[in-house]
Amino acid sequence: MSTIKHQCPSCGGGLIVDNDKQLYRCPSCGSTYDFDYFREEKLHDMGETHLSRKEYAAAVDAYNLILENDPHDFHALRGLMLASAYLNDMDGLIRVGEAKYFRYDPKIVSRVIKSASEEDKEYFKAFGKIYSDKKELIDRNRELEELVRDRDRTEAASRFDEDERYDYYFTGKNGSLIHPLQMFINAWVGAGFAIFLAFCFMLVFGMEDISGSLLLIAIVAILSIAFACVFNFTKVLPQMRELREVENEIRELKAEAKVLGDKAMVLEAEVRDLADELRKSIKDFVEKDSLIVKDSAKKPVSEFSKIKKHQCPSCGGSLRIDSDKQMYHCSFCGSTYDYEYFREERLHEAGEKYLARGEFKATADAYEFMIKKDPHDFLALRGLMLAAARLTSMSELDLEDEEGEFSYDSQKVRQAIESAQDEDKEYFEEFANVYSEKKRLADKNADLKALRDEKDRITSNIAHNNVSRKDSYLGDNSGPKVSIIIISIICGIWFFVALFFVLGLIGAITSNASGAAFDVFLVLTVIHVSIFLGLLTYTLVALVPKAVKLKRLDKSNTPLYVEAGKVDEKINALDSEIQKLYAQSRRTIHNFVKKDRAIMNELTGQM
Repeated sequence: MSTIKHQCPSCGGGLIVDNDKQLYRCPSCGSTYDFDYFREEKLHDMGETHLSRKEYAAAVDAYNLILENDPHDFHALRGLMLASAYLNDMDGLIRVGEAKYFRYDPKIVSRVIKSASEEDKEYFKAFGKIYSDKKELIDRNRELEELVRDRDRTEAASRFDEDERYDYYFTGKNGSLIHPLQMFINAWVGAGFAIFLAFCFMLVFGMEDISGSLLLIAIVAILSIAFACVFNFTKVLPQMRELREVENEIRELKAEAKVLGDKAMVLEAEVRDLADELRKSIKDFVEKDSLIVKDSAKKPVSEFSKIKKHQCPSCGGSLRIDSDKQMYHCSFCGSTYDYEYFREERLHEAGEKYLARGEFKATADAYEFMIKKDPHDFLALRGLMLAAARLTSMSELDLEDEEGEFSYDSQKVRQAIESAQDEDKEYFEEFANVYSEKKRLADKNADLKALRDEKDRITSNIAHNNVSRKDSYLGDNSGPKVSIIIISIICGIWFFVALFFVLGLIGAITSNASGAAFDVFLVLTVIHVSIFLGLLTYTLVALVPKAVKLKRLDKSNTPLYVEAGKVDEKINALDSEIQKLYAQSRRTIHNFVKKDRAIMNELTGQM
């Protein structure tokens, strides 16, 4: 005897081969099966059953046995692809597009693509690409989450430092905060103003005693400059150094946050595009798969390949129709059922069960089979309409979902309308109209979301420019323009003061004045010329570039504000249109659900 990978249909235990008796035997429950039991179509049934039960390892074993005899078997390779991603049907593949977690076995996928026939390779490559794209999407989302967390941490640290920086400001008489740089300038301006007052005093009262007046001005200048130096170097400059370190750290954090934010925005756009592309790829692939599976030209599994499947009530396996014997036969457990067993009410019950469980592909298969028997079956057509929109019940259609996504299979909807009896066509046309309105509403909401994303992008750019504008301010709300005007006036006054002493120094040189007078004029000339040049340099180097930058940022913000206004108008118009469409859709849905409930109550009463 030798052990193989068959599983006992009765207990699930491993079967062993009895070569002497030419049969399989289960050592767990004692059941025996002849070799013919596990022929090709039975293995396909086993694989499908294992998939439906989410017994993925057993499904892989069953499909591998098929591939030992036929390495290119399409249905076995397709089943392996589903099992490799722990999916039991194509409806699971559709759910993959929205899932937050996903895993699959790339080795199985690679082996499937390698084993597929040349005509099937494109199909399985597209299947594998969906898996790899989904894995990439999850990795990108994880990377995006990390970036957002890092950005948030950096922005939090920046905000903390922003609050801390005010600890290094000086407090004014009215409680206002004064920047250390402004306090530094104020000290020098105060010293200069004291010297200017002394000079004015000399012009008014000391013209008779020039040397004494100059000496007074020199004393005032020395004391004022000394006071400014002591105050600035002992009080202001240490605060400025501490504040500079904090501001440098803030700039670094903001720069880092901006880099992280830019990366996050780029990655978010990539993730959004990849997700949209993945949803479209899955939708197109599932439609292609449904056509291929239904295509009778595809390589048949056996002589039963054209027979529609049911599920066995005993074991859950797939039933096949034996047209000659006019009965259903379970090739998994051997049970047989006459046609009457699956009479209309049982088929409806099965379809409703699949629909309630959200197995929409199985639902469509069940109802399409019923429609083949009776093309005008109202309940089957109604169930097919619900499955077309992936709705488990009519009450789900009536749920309020103003901003949700919605899509439906228009081909199945057309099929239902075309197959309906004349007296039922109005019902199904109203049903289709409900779907059309919900789809239109979903599309409008998608457009609104895109507009809001665009508005967020513009707002983000404006906010970024405004942050840069604050860097151009001297205080909390003091722009450089006012400071330029004030300092320019002071600079102009100081120019004339410096010019006076320069002329006085030239006069002293030309008149061969005494050494003391010459020295006084020289010292005062140097002091006032230095103050004038210092104010002029500060204005040109520190204030003018800030004013130019501020003007450039304002110019940059102007079209952004205009663009934001236009987007706001579009958002308001679209939002108003959505509200009207939503109200109309709610009325249509409510009336239709009410009509459907009355029809179903009438049918239930008749049954």
